[in-house]
Amino acid sequence: MKRIGNLYATITTFENLLIAHKKARKGTKSNQENMAFGFHLEKELFRLQNELITQTYKPSGYQHFIINDSKRRKISVATFRDRVIHHALINELNPIYEKRFYAHSYATRKNKGTHKAILRGQHYLRLNQWYYKADIAKFFDSIDHQTLLSIIQRKIKDPKVIWLIRQIVYSGGEKGKGLPIGNLTSQFFANVYLNELDTFIKSELQVKHYIRYMDDFVLFSDDKDQLKYWRKRITTFLLETLQLKINPPHSFLNNVHRGLRFLGANIYRNTIRIKKSTLKRVLAHIKEREEEYETGKIDEPTFKAAMNSLWSFLAYFDTFQLRKKWLSS
Repeated sequence: MKRIGNLYATITTFENLLIAHKKARKGTKSNQENMAFGFHLEKELFRLQNELITQTYKPSGYQHFIINDSKRRKISVATFRDRVIHHALINELNPIYEKRFYAHSYATRKNKGTHKAILRGQHYLRLNQWYYKADIAKFFDSIDHQTLLSIIQRKIKDPKVIWLIRQIVYSGGEKGKGLPIGNLTSQFFANVYLNELDTFIKSELQVKHYIRYMDDFVLFSDDKDQLKYWRKRITTFLLETLQLKINPPHSFLNNVHRGLRFLGANIYRNTIRIKKSTLKRVLAHIKEREEEYETGKIDEPTFKAAMNSLWSFLAYFDTFQLRKKWLSS
């Protein structure tokens, strides 16, 4: 594998930091922190640039909060200036790794996403009789820092880039493990980490039909015994190579005729239905946006954009009668 160096100078250019600032602002609600950064933009970017060049940059702490969506999770949000650094780093790393990522890994990648993963899952359901679905127990909390850095160093040889990555990785987690959910870098590094699994499944096991969305993955085959063998090999590989464990309650073999529950959908060969819990969350979001608009918390363009997004999401599923009823109400 060819290792890549001489990246740090590009990461630390003022132009790259300016692009990173624009990306960090995108989709972020205005608050005192990012408004103050923007008001003194040139000064703040030169300050960050100097800290990077002199290698005196140190990440700040995180703001933590709990969300209860499909499951209870702790989200950790970095400071705005740290998020600028994250974007500056990923601006350069992403093109390098995108060429190496498995084609049917769909999480947090451009032109991928949940809907394409669901459609690919349906395609593989039509071609096979059995599947093995699994996810990883406490995935983000279990990522081993040293293993991650070793994987990255097989591709990146620039010592200053490794120093910056180490600063970011070590700023989260406990006892040498864990990446904070909510960071752009955490999502990217998680894909780098599990690309090792993708490579093992495709190259070593030579599985033909396989999809992954972050730590949720599915293998398909006409041979149930083959899937059992793959399950055993994957369990061993994850434990011995990546220090990860399969989550038993969410990992099982099943016949394709019973459908596949994946990414908030019940997928069948001829239809895709939205899970009741997913639909409940979407309807709750719709109600929240309606209340925000009616009370003046959001303006009409923001309301319409939010509703169009939620409506488009529902349109991917077999929800025609629901949407028809909603429009006529």
